[in-house]
Amino acid sequence: MSYVLLQLIETVHILYIFLPILIVLFPIKYTKKYFKYIFLGAILTPIGWGLNNNKCILSDIAISLDEATTENISRKKLKWFYKPIMDILGLNWESNKDLDYVIYIHWGFNFLILWVYLFYIAKCKII
Repeated sequence: MSYVLLQLIETVHILYIFLPILIVLFPIKYTKKYFKYIFLGAILTPIGWGLNNNKCILSDIAISLDEATTENISRKKLKWFYKPIMDILGLNWESNKDLDYVIYIHWGFNFLILWVYLFYIAKCKII
C-alpha cells in the first residue's frame, strides 16, 4: 500500500511542477474553470517551502514513505531535467543549495508561463 501511495505522491508532485506547461497545451475552455486555483497554488508553493524549512511538503511525505532513500522527489525523479541545467550553469548536482537555485529558476519560469497565459493567451477571460 505504501508503495502505491508513494508512486501516487511522486506522480502528483511531478505533474504539479509541470502543470503550467500542460495548461498551455489545452484549449482555454478546459482550463478556465480551474486556472484561478492552479494559479493560487503555484504562487503559494514557495510560501509552503518557507514554512517547511525550505523543503517541499510532498517530498517530506514521500521520504517518510520510502524506506530505500532519503532523496527528495526533485533529486530522485527529476534528475533528467535538472542535472543538465545545473551542468550548463556549472552547478554541483550533489549540493542542495545548487539544486534549490535551479528549482527556483524553474518556478520563475512557471510563474512567467502562467502570467503570459493569463494576460496574453487567455486575455484575462479565464478569471
